[in-house]
Amino acid sequence: MGKTWFLAFGFMVSSVSASSAEEPLVLDLAMGLALAQKNNELLLQAHIDLIRSREEIRAARSAGLPQLAASVNYDRNWLLPSFIFAGNAVRIGSENNINGRISMRQTLYAGGGISAAKDIARRQFAMSGETERATQQLVIATVVERFYELLLAHELVKVAQLSSEQARRNLVQVQARRRAGRASEFDQLRAQVQVSSMRADSIRAENDKRLAEMALKDAVGLPLDQPLEVRGSFRTETSLDLADLDALLERSLSRRPELERVAHQIKLQERTIAAEQAASRPSLEAVAIGQSQFQSDEFDVGDKEWRKSWNTGLVLQVPLFDGQRTGARVAQARQDLRWVKYERQRLKREVRLQIQQAWYDAQEASERIEVNRDAVLQAEKGMQIAESRYANGVSTQLEILDAQLALVRAQTERATARRDRALSLMRLEMAVGVLGE
Repeated sequence: MGKTWFLAFGFMVSSVSASSAEEPLVLDLAMGLALAQKNNELLLQAHIDLIRSREEIRAARSAGLPQLAASVNYDRNWLLPSFIFAGNAVRIGSENNINGRISMRQTLYAGGGISAAKDIARRQFAMSGETERATQQLVIATVVERFYELLLAHELVKVAQLSSEQARRNLVQVQARRRAGRASEFDQLRAQVQVSSMRADSIRAENDKRLAEMALKDAVGLPLDQPLEVRGSFRTETSLDLADLDALLERSLSRRPELERVAHQIKLQERTIAAEQAASRPSLEAVAIGQSQFQSDEFDVGDKEWRKSWNTGLVLQVPLFDGQRTGARVAQARQDLRWVKYERQRLKREVRLQIQQAWYDAQEASERIEVNRDAVLQAEKGMQIAESRYANGVSTQLEILDAQLALVRAQTERATARRDRALSLMRLEMAVGVLGE
């Protein structure tokens, strides 16, 4: 998955590195995901773990292959032992000793331990792959969430700016009516308070936008001082069939990385039991040893001075008693298997809950969008009526303020509902296990 994103959006990443720090970076969601794939430390670490687990397969396989070793020893005897024989001193040994040795060992039978170790390594590799996939989906979800949060922040800044403009227009209208003697000082003060309040909301919205922008930069690995211009919209569709909740639940059983990982872990624990049981079974090895030895007082390594030997044989080892260590480790492995099976049951319930929550959230957000579409139109119309009534002197300042507040709430809720629907669709895909695929 990581390679797919990298190939698909690599040209975008290259354009980022070539851009000037002073120029605003135009960032859409696809480029953000590509940058995260390249820069996110959690994802890079998960890929390293995958590579390491692949090497564990090679290490486990080596136990079933021939083991060759060669060694050369040289000894210099500075003072040789001697004894007296028939009145003469006789020395034992030589001043120079060289011993060369080559050996080969091949395991013929290990009680099933080697095959179990290889299976364990393969399962660990598969588990690392699922861990990487889960990490990748988590990174994608983080980038998507922060991207949508920034889009929402931009929407709320626009709402705050429009509300401030409406409040200033209202103040100008009230001041004109005050000069004409048609409005009280209290109406003018209330309009001024409204302008100040809307200005405070606008400042707060701008600050929220800056914080959301910094959070997105952090998620995709950009410097926090990099000027940024985001382009995009809230997603409204998904490839999943939202009409069939049961199908989503069934699909998650084969797609969720956590469930796939625990399935591999169960197989791993079963093979761990076999590996521990192998310690109580006999083992058989074929051994071949070649040796060449040189001994001489003079350091002359001609062929005539070497003594060569070669032998082969079988080594049979039968465990008789290990203090019940093997039995204890087998019992521990069985309990570990039971623990993992309970973990699978817990994960299945958790996945079902996550899918149902995301599904209901998506339904709710869609309904809220429909409701708020009419609410915004009604609030805008109400604002126009309130301004017209106040201009004609048939309503009070309070009616204007109520209409402004209703419009701000409706616009804010519409933007929030659009964000919520986009996030719920993303979270539903993540709950099913297909996010980014």
